[in-house]
Amino acid sequence: MSVYTAAFVCETVRSGVNTVPLGQAEAARSLGFTFSQNLRIVLLPQAFRSVLIPLGSVLIALTKTPRSPRPSGWAEAALLMKAMVENQADLLLISGIFAAGFVVLTLPMGLLFGWLGKRLAVAR
Repeated sequence: MSVYTAAFVCETVRSGVNTVPLGQAEAARSLGFTFSQNLRIVLLPQAFRSVLIPLGSVLIALTKTPRSPRPSGWAEAALLMKAMVENQADLLLISGIFAAGFVVLTLPMGLLFGWLGKRLAVAR
């Protein structure tokens, strides 16, 4: 699961680095910065501002993916939902409760990343 998510994170960071104008890296090289200094001091801080919202989307997608092992017990919740459907047969109510649980988990993250994205947005 880490490799799967890392691919999305790397692609998001790569697209953020591509948003930084080429002149920024050239200016840093002309000042004598090494490659790592150029990344750390010039490129990544500027790229972070444009990458914040897409990284939030990756985090929300990771939260909603039930295949990933985490201590919160998604497998147990799925088994509980299956048992409740088999015993009570009220599929809409039970599915609504679990959907509300996902909303409670993901909506605050979405609002937080949206607020941070607006606060740190680059004025263009």
